[in-house]
Amino acid sequence: MDLGGHRFFSKSDRVMEWWLQMLPMQASANGVEAIQYQGKQRAVASPASGPDPAATDRVMLVRRRKSRIYYLRRFFEYPITLSKDTLLKLGLWRTFRIGVSYVKSALFPLKPEETLEQFFINRFGRELYRTFFQSYTEKVWGVPCTRISAEWGAQRIKGLSIVATVRHALKKLLGRTGGDVGQKGTETSLIEQFLYPKFGPGQMWEETARRIKEMGGEIRTGYRAARIVTDGWRVKSLDATNSATGQTENFEGDYFFSTAPVQELIRAFDVAPPHNVLEVSDGLVYRDFVTVGLLIRSLKFYDQTPQRQKADQRQLDLHPGTRRVAGAASGV
Repeated sequence: MDLGGHRFFSKSDRVMEWWLQMLPMQASANGVEAIQYQGKQRAVASPASGPDPAATDRVMLVRRRKSRIYYLRRFFEYPITLSKDTLLKLGLWRTFRIGVSYVKSALFPLKPEETLEQFFINRFGRELYRTFFQSYTEKVWGVPCTRISAEWGAQRIKGLSIVATVRHALKKLLGRTGGDVGQKGTETSLIEQFLYPKFGPGQMWEETARRIKEMGGEIRTGYRAARIVTDGWRVKSLDATNSATGQTENFEGDYFFSTAPVQELIRAFDVAPPHNVLEVSDGLVYRDFVTVGLLIRSLKFYDQTPQRQKADQRQLDLHPGTRRVAGAASGV
């Protein structure tokens, strides 16, 4: 089970090429898939060299994004789109209030814009902010929107706004969004097509580990970094403790990459960092994340979209005794 959507999308040529070297892209019905980014476009050959997902496992799929918010006992598209489906689910009165609230925020924006709450209200209106953004953001991050900076919102949401949403919707109606994978000119929050390993994100790193071992490399697991040994401004080696035996070993290297919590990383250096660095590090707040999966026979609500209904019908055709259940794709 993968937590979240983990879309494989990057505007970096180097990253995209590395991914496709590890897991080749699936064969295309058009013969090629156009990847467009950094103002360039190139065709990636698929039919002759591209693997068939039905016949092989080592493959990168091309998938359409599908994310949902469950609200008012209904599934709404995410990012929020001003589509007929959204307006019908919200209802006439709620939609009217959202429209009036947005116009008010557009004419009289909050100044100065210092908090994430002000950032959301200025771009979506107070009504839409309270409807969708406030509770979700505060549940995920555990911090009130009034205590998160507007700069954080600008980085996370980037150019997404009602204007950008409407512009994107019009392009879809006119058929101008394009079918490219890279989608360089598309706001990250509006990306609709991306790459995805056949067995989820973990497959990419399992394949990477397999190749490292195949080339004579060694992967040690079950170790905990105990001390980072430095030489001036450079990391020289690492003392790591084997969790099973308690034995500490020293590992030298030219390059070191850390995925440890910043607090632990800073405290592990053999030379104490400056006091102000330690103060910032110790002040970082970490968020616990718990996922509970429920396996049930049926639900009383369904994702009533054409794509979902077709998928449900295919499932029923293959397995007549199966009862249909709702499924909401993650990746908000």
